[in-house]
Amino acid sequence: MATATSVAATLLLSLLLARARGGDDDYSGFVYAGCSQGRYESGSQYASGVESVLTSVANSAPYSPYANFTSPSPSSSSVVGLYQCRSDLPAAVCRGCVRSAISRLSSLCAWAAGGAVQLRTCFVRYGNDTFLGKQDTTVLFKKCGGSPGDAGGAAMRDSALGALVAAAAPAGGGYRAGGSGGVQAMSQCVGDLDAKACSDCVSAASGQLKAGCGYATAGEVYLGKCYARFWANGGGGGGFSSGAAGSNGYRFVRSLYGEHGGRLALAVAGGFFTSMAYFTLVLM
Repeated sequence: MATATSVAATLLLSLLLARARGGDDDYSGFVYAGCSQGRYESGSQYASGVESVLTSVANSAPYSPYANFTSPSPSSSSVVGLYQCRSDLPAAVCRGCVRSAISRLSSLCAWAAGGAVQLRTCFVRYGNDTFLGKQDTTVLFKKCGGSPGDAGGAAMRDSALGALVAAAAPAGGGYRAGGSGGVQAMSQCVGDLDAKACSDCVSAASGQLKAGCGYATAGEVYLGKCYARFWANGGGGGGFSSGAAGSNGYRFVRSLYGEHGGRLALAVAGGFFTSMAYFTLVLM
């Protein structure tokens, strides 16, 4: 099994490559990844199952923002995989993001029985546990930042996030968008959730941002089955000046400092593959 140092070095390389390809606004920018502690052997039936579902994921991404697949194997060796792209973006963006996510899984989670990676506009997961259709509001990553705001901005943020929760369940993909005054917000659920579960997940994500971001003018939170973001008009969904992940239930076991003071942390999170080691990149 890779050491914390080698994993951190791989993640630092991923950061540098992402910056070279387009910086922080890259559609395929890295958010977090997780790998199960269980392993499988090269050439095994399980290995064939992983290859089968990830190939199906890659082949489906140009045509649909969401799909799930199960490998044609005995139940003891079957593998389930899914992907979810941000449903409002063109198919070409989904295709590119999913292929980048699979590439990262292959390097970060090589031979892991289960793995998940969240990039800026897509999510890919595979494993042999029963995660399809199950709610998961575990906080995996949260960040607040932007220029200092005020009570008026916070009120607009709360209204924009509230509009996401109140929105009618969208058809196909669970993407929601809303705004209030000078603040915009969006959310995305994984497509295996039904309408109520998606609304519940968005509500939990919005609550995290309202409670944890104070007067920040931008924020984002990723839960096990959905994520939500808000930003002041003109911020484009970015503009973070600081990161905050230690308050999300992560237990940091090692951190390194990379280019421009980027903090690289190897974290272990509860829930959503309780046996998975999660890697979270926090830009300070």
